[in-house]
Amino acid sequence: MLHTDFDPAQTAVVNPADVIRHNPEMPENLIGVFSYKIVDEYVRKLNAVQIGHHKSCMGVQPIWKCKWPDGTEFALTMMLVGGPCAASIIEETIPMGVRRFVMLGSCGALDHGITAGHILVPHSAVRDEGTSYHYLPAAEEVSLDPRCVDAVCKAFDSLNAPYARVKTWTTDAFYRETRGKVEKRLMQGCSVVEMECASMAAVAKFRGVDFAQFLWAADSLSGEVWDQRNLSDLGMGANELYMEAAVRTFRYM
Repeated sequence: MLHTDFDPAQTAVVNPADVIRHNPEMPENLIGVFSYKIVDEYVRKLNAVQIGHHKSCMGVQPIWKCKWPDGTEFALTMMLVGGPCAASIIEETIPMGVRRFVMLGSCGALDHGITAGHILVPHSAVRDEGTSYHYLPAAEEVSLDPRCVDAVCKAFDSLNAPYARVKTWTTDAFYRETRGKVEKRLMQGCSVVEMECASMAAVAKFRGVDFAQFLWAADSLSGEVWDQRNLSDLGMGANELYMEAAVRTFRYM
């Protein structure tokens, strides 16, 4: 089976450092957001300066240098959907100088009872995608670094924001989330589904960098609607909460 054909060699035919140069302007912290609206909002609010980019046949995505009100500097970029694209962004920004990654975006809810009204912090991901198998030996799941998971949770604790630690199902096939597969993933303990976590976690393990992620439920495969009422009780908008938590996560990493 191709998925069992893992090669642990650190050097490939083409390596990121062969084509990507260190960027002295690049912070060691990077926040990647699966939402152009959040990126655009905070580029404007923080008067961010473009210091680089990542590019593909889909075009160029800028990488912005930002400074939070508390003085924390970080890079900010728009992530691309799917394990291969998300993994490539991590691969290409490591040689630029990034060592700590916090990724945030939406997901689908499998277990509405767990996800309702909460931010979701993955501690492990079912590897129902292809990218992770090029970075780690074959296995059903990949665990995220517990220290990095704890850092996200401490950030939300400091904000008195509700969250749940979850196992996520990372899939390549959005249109093949059948009812049978949903039930199987629920039996495995998955509460949410998305398309990048396992891939990004595998790259981070292989490259020896810090990686954490948190999610919010955009829809529900359980047949119910996610209730966001708890966010309004915190005295801040959702985007403000997400970005504040992401920045605070770096303090605990």
